[in-house]
Amino acid sequence: MALLNLKITVYDGGKARDGIFGSDDSTESGGNKKQEKSLLYKVLNYNSTIKSKMKKATSPTTFFAIQQGISAAVQTGREFINYYVSDIGRSSGDSNYQAIINRKIEKVTDVLSIGQGLLTGAAAGSAAGPWGAAIGAVVGAASSGISLGFKYAERERSYSHERFEQSNSQAYQLARANFTALTGRVR
Repeated sequence: MALLNLKITVYDGGKARDGIFGSDDSTESGGNKKQEKSLLYKVLNYNSTIKSKMKKATSPTTFFAIQQGISAAVQTGREFINYYVSDIGRSSGDSNYQAIINRKIEKVTDVLSIGQGLLTGAAAGSAAGPWGAAIGAVVGAASSGISLGFKYAERERSYSHERFEQSNSQAYQLARANFTALTGRVR
């Protein structure tokens, strides 16, 4: 049995000077820093850019308090708008008017969801540069579009099934009442 020399290398979050994860090559980290300073990167990753600047400017406790305050304010605003918009039909006594308003709100939300998918995909792809951002934007928008397509296909299938059930129920009721042209009541 031979004794083998073992070499154990510990990587501390990729900060080691030699090995697979760490390197002394400053061009790699410089290129990454250039990418993070570019306007495209900052625009597509605005959320993380703002968070990082806030973290540098404030203490962790203050940052957490500000983040929770913004989250609560956004949620309160959305609920406030939803509460007053959802009461339009009741206050006017017109439930069809409420359904029309809800549908218009749903259309805006659907368009915004495609835009959000586009921006999310672009932000995810921006790590690979402008081409990655473009490809990510296309994939993100396509993903949102596919999701909406299935949503509306399910809605259409549900509507068709409901009409089928109503038609069968009506035919059953007419057959049970023995309704024909000779036995029915003429109004």
